[in-house]
Amino acid sequence: MLASAQSPTRPQERRKTAEASFLFADLCGFTAYTCLHGDELAADLAIDFQERVRELAAEEGCSVVKSIGDAVMVHSRDCRAAARLACRILALSEAEGFPPIRVGLDSGPAVRHGEDWYGSTVNAAARVADAATPGELLMTERARRAVAESASFTLVERGVRRLKGMPSLALHAAVAS
Repeated sequence: MLASAQSPTRPQERRKTAEASFLFADLCGFTAYTCLHGDELAADLAIDFQERVRELAAEEGCSVVKSIGDAVMVHSRDCRAAARLACRILALSEAEGFPPIRVGLDSGPAVRHGEDWYGSTVNAAARVADAATPGELLMTERARRAVAESASFTLVERGVRRLKGMPSLALHAAVAS
């Protein structure tokens, strides 16, 4: 861990800070699925999930930043588009037979370096996804404010939670209208 606030080997001119929205989505029960069905079928499931998310993200004007195992990180310039995408990702369970999926969403400032993104907004989206229950889109207060006018779902308060390594955050779940 660096002792100073600025890395001497990474010039800031190669970075760009911007307002953005991020969602993390992962397949619930993937470890158990792997144990039950084996590595080959589990890999097929994860790859199929990643490919479907990439297709849906492109349709919503979002982009998959990266995937690892059964999880994906998605970037969007528009939180409403990210929320629509999240709902479409959740629908993959019923429509296409994927295991239950959980999604976390946050919107705010982030730092882009190359094709990757960093910062508290990215971290919050990942931690919110961890806190979501199977089949749930959970979002921060910042994301709730950004999508409050959406008619495609209703927002329900889930209370204030302290997430790993983060300050307490007010969380909201999106419920289909």
